[in-house]
Amino acid sequence: MINRPIQINKYEVKNRIAMPALVCFHWADQEGFETYDRGVHYGKRAKGGTGLIIVEATAISKEGRLADTELGLWRDEHIPQFQKLAASAHAEGAVVIIQLVHAGRQGVGPSVYSSSSASLAEKECHAMSAEQIEQVKRDFVSAAIRAKQAGLDGVEIHGAHGYLLSQFTSKEVNDRSDQYGGSLDNRLRLSLDILTAIREAVGKEFILCYRLGVNDPTMEEDRYFARKLEQIGVDLLNVSSGIGANNLEMPEISYDPITYMGTEIYKEVDIPVICVFGIRDPKQAEYLLENDLIDMVAVGRGLLADPEWTNKAIAKDKINICYHCKPRCRYVIDGRECPWYSSF
Repeated sequence: MINRPIQINKYEVKNRIAMPALVCFHWADQEGFETYDRGVHYGKRAKGGTGLIIVEATAISKEGRLADTELGLWRDEHIPQFQKLAASAHAEGAVVIIQLVHAGRQGVGPSVYSSSSASLAEKECHAMSAEQIEQVKRDFVSAAIRAKQAGLDGVEIHGAHGYLLSQFTSKEVNDRSDQYGGSLDNRLRLSLDILTAIREAVGKEFILCYRLGVNDPTMEEDRYFARKLEQIGVDLLNVSSGIGANNLEMPEISYDPITYMGTEIYKEVDIPVICVFGIRDPKQAEYLLENDLIDMVAVGRGLLADPEWTNKAIAKDKINICYHCKPRCRYVIDGRECPWYSSF
């Protein structure tokens, strides 16, 4: 099942394994330029057989960064580093898209902006004005256009993990009283407006993916949102956690609750859906695919530990097992600290 191709927009992805967006901390400077060759990094995973590469979270504006050393796509000068990356992945037969993000209240610096003002430790958070919201829309569209100019196959808009768009969709955070707050449709408005504008700017044959943060605060709202995303022309959903994902009722299962939420969204739409979280063993991926629970499986840290993970899984060869280092993944601290760094 892993080796079965799947159609996403006009692209045939050669298998059901995706590399999710995993930030390479400390591999870029404060102006959004790489300091470690991403063509090498992602090219190795493409050569290792992975069908879909989702490039790490990339900032649409300098003020929207989630880390000092995050890659950027807010200037035309950033385009060449992604041209090189795209060429490297394409040479190995992978489809490659890029995740675009605005961090909102999780951004860099002492003063940040979100859907609403909030008391945050060590930060002053302000509610975005209507003018700032319009600028965020323009920034997402401009970054998507640059991604297309770089030769990438699509974009993934980050609406999960408590970043800006998640801060708008979640009533846990959004207490606005204008057209972007209150009702569910109002809270979804910014994400839907951005996606609609991107589609108009880049055309129909560019993959449009949405990183959907679910159970935020209920799965019923998420099911509605997923159907709306499909209706406006989103090609792919990549399901992860939202802000209020703490009250999930679920059956006893052999995989993570976040993975389970992906399998639930899969039932709601006819476009492809990716599930993620803690999938490091090929048997886990095979189980989800063989039982028709999902369209694609995202393998994150497994692909950091072993760039050849996908080819080995297909051939049923032994993989390099992620050590699941404690107290934190060494890669999250700095990619060069991963025990498998020599394989990068």
